Amino acid sequence: MKRDNTKTEVDLSEATTGKLTFLLAFCVFIAALGPFQYGYTIGVLNVPQQVLKRFYSESYFSIFGVELGSDQFTILWSCTVSIYCLGGLVGSLLVGPLTGSFLGRKWTMVSINLLSVSGALLMWGSKMQTSFQMIIVGRTIMGVHNGCALMVASMYLAEVSPPNLRGAIGTTPPVFLTIGILVSQILGLQQILGSEERWPYLLGFYVIPAVLQSSCMMFLPESPRCLLIDKDDPEASRRALVKLQGAHINQDVYMQEMKTEHENELKEPKMSLLALIKSRSLRPQLLICVLVWLGQPFSGVAAILFYSTSIFLQAGVPGEFSDYGTIGVGGINVLATVASMMVVDRAGRKALLLWGVAIMAFSFAVLTVTLGLTENLFCECGCQQGRWSTGVLDSAGACVLPNATGDPNTTMSTAAPFVDPYQWIAYLSIVFVIIYIIAFAIGLGPIPYIITGEMFRQGARPAAFMIGGSANFVANGVVGLVFPILQARIGALTFLIFMAVCVLLCIFVAVKVPETKNKTFEDIQKLFGVQDDASGEAPIGISNDAYWGTTYL
Repeated sequence: MKRDNTKTEVDLSEATTGKLTFLLAFCVFIAALGPFQYGYTIGVLNVPQQVLKRFYSESYFSIFGVELGSDQFTILWSCTVSIYCLGGLVGSLLVGPLTGSFLGRKWTMVSINLLSVSGALLMWGSKMQTSFQMIIVGRTIMGVHNGCALMVASMYLAEVSPPNLRGAIGTTPPVFLTIGILVSQILGLQQILGSEERWPYLLGFYVIPAVLQSSCMMFLPESPRCLLIDKDDPEASRRALVKLQGAHINQDVYMQEMKTEHENELKEPKMSLLALIKSRSLRPQLLICVLVWLGQPFSGVAAILFYSTSIFLQAGVPGEFSDYGTIGVGGINVLATVASMMVVDRAGRKALLLWGVAIMAFSFAVLTVTLGLTENLFCECGCQQGRWSTGVLDSAGACVLPNATGDPNTTMSTAAPFVDPYQWIAYLSIVFVIIYIIAFAIGLGPIPYIITGEMFRQGARPAAFMIGGSANFVANGVVGLVFPILQARIGALTFLIFMAVCVLLCIFVAVKVPETKNKTFEDIQKLFGVQDDASGEAPIGISNDAYWGTTYL
């Protein structure tokens, strides 16, 4: 089919004055239930971990007939916590093939909830079968769903939102991710679903948001950009646009803005994952996105979110308060992320990212000192300056004192009460964990979702989300697996590693990351020197053989 390549001069400023209609807000809410489930996966094992650890010990003995050793248990639990990242890697690689097929963005979100329901039912049934393996397999399946859902939701929201709302709406996935973490922590309390009898329902809770999202998304509009550019259906795109923004809008202006990108897409067709990696003209954008996605888990947030309860216990916070400390951190995470959503289009992406990472580095410096003092200045169990220097912590966190009392059943809880003179240091640690979470939530938490959607045109966007998401899930898995082992070996010094990552990332952001607020996709391309070519040729560094028809690798 012959295409009209003549350019029409149209004032596109009206496309940057879109409104948040009721239907658009509802689409945002429903699409964000995918990231909500991802957040739930991150936090669901944190609060009830002692109950689940006892189940693991019982299940292991029931299956293998031997007790689970301490080192074996640390490795097995670390694998359980981080195994969803392996599934997430697979899921993020499915983003391109699924969204680029007949499914599009909308039906991809609907169909992948079958994975969510399957994983939830497996974990729900693990207690009946006395099988910890079912939890591991279920979390792996949930990871596949989470990896795909997170990226598809980000793509969908970037495409349905007008430019002036793209930043605020673009922060919705991380907002709902943090809400998912908080909900999992609240439901994980022993008084709710974190008890010995009710924890299977805690792990099976995914069914509710999965069914809600699929049943509602079936009746919501597809992304107008996807309909126009990927499916080449301008009439369907107009109908979706009217539904999302209302009949009063100037449809021609919005359509022209999308067509302008579409015309440039004809010069730069859809790209495969390997083609994007090889592209010289898109390499700066890709490098920025990958490093920022890697910076999320390697900055230490994965360790905080996976193991905050155990970190508080290590810091000296009484066990009865550590769960509530974790929930408090989760609540502050939500509030700070919402605050970021409200200011991101005013303060800008780069400023929030830069200041956030700088404060995170400072917080880890202080945490290293406070946790180090807790470990070495005074502790109740197992340190030379402690109350019970010969004690040993068991798998449940109790201090067993066979050498001190001669009675192997005597623990700290049965000993005479004692007031720790350095208890204030433990609460100082909590303060800086909270400061760290606030800094992460306003910067490094939401910004990667926004800039990945903004820095690439339609053809390269799926591959960019695949690469960024894959890098993020691999890094999350590494941190989730290695952190408890490092914490057991070098204690508070583990946080110096995270501090160093934050310092390096701060320097990189200051030097290399451009500001993208209130800019169209075409404006952002020009920041990297990718100019329109009137000849219709692809940008320098991208050859025709880099493109694909239906192949993603």
